[in-house]
Amino acid sequence: MIYRALLPYDCEHKDIKVMQFTGFKDCKGVDIYEGDILTSIDIFDKSEQVYWCETYGGWMLDMTDSQDQKDGTVLGSDLEDFQFYVSGNIYENK
Repeated sequence: MIYRALLPYDCEHKDIKVMQFTGFKDCKGVDIYEGDILTSIDIFDKSEQVYWCETYGGWMLDMTDSQDQKDGTVLGSDLEDFQFYVSGNIYENK
């Protein structure tokens, strides 16, 4: 058996997207990951995408209708003010 250092392509898989854990949980105790779609219990039919914002250096909820990550609110603050649950993610709910 030959041992060698891992090369970048050793762990690549074009059909797999690694989703980053945000450190937050929804109102049902489910872990929230980057790309998850959160639906508000408090606001009728309001669903928003979770994304990382480099500008603010934090997790955000996309407030735009197009979900283009041009405008968002701070995820941690929204989770304190409203009740959200994970209703899907951008990879399965296209």
